[in-house]
Amino acid sequence: MKPAIKDLMDDHQIILRMLRALNGMCLRLGEGATVALADLDAALDFIKVFADYAHHGKEEDLLFPAMEEVGFPRQGGPIAVMLMENTQGRDFVKRLSEALERVRAGEAAALKDAARAASGYSSLLASHIGKEDNILYPMAMDAIPAARWTVLKERFDRVEAERMGPERRAKYIALVDRLLAAYPAPELILPRGGMCH
Repeated sequence: MKPAIKDLMDDHQIILRMLRALNGMCLRLGEGATVALADLDAALDFIKVFADYAHHGKEEDLLFPAMEEVGFPRQGGPIAVMLMENTQGRDFVKRLSEALERVRAGEAAALKDAARAASGYSSLLASHIGKEDNILYPMAMDAIPAARWTVLKERFDRVEAERMGPERRAKYIALVDRLLAAYPAPELILPRGGMCH
């Protein structure tokens, strides 16, 4: 496995654990139990920074352009599907953020909207990760020349240092561990199917 792809797949394992914690929060809210607003805020911050800004940034800014260089179209095929799903994920995150603002403003019923947005995001991203790990990444490893992977790894490391850094990464991993312990949920099942919906 290429080191740059291993980095992305390692990120996926951390993200999947956060998705399980999110599902645990949603289950608790669905049962009428309480979830600390600070925990929902922390999960939202993780999604925005770790999953989107750092992880999706590596894909969208580095991996996908490298795939385009070897003939993968951006407007169709697997890259287009991944970009569309990233956009859908950001829409769920926006809805979650807006619902949490309404909760903070005293609208307790908005917790249901927050749970729906979190659940939708979790479902989408689990499917998305399954497609990347089982289809997109193997396609990229087969198509991109070996010399290009060295450059990609250097650029991945630079993005990681600029957008995350080891201390921030360690704090996010500790957050995931804490939230998963507080809001346990079943393992997520990743699809192994094709790229189409």
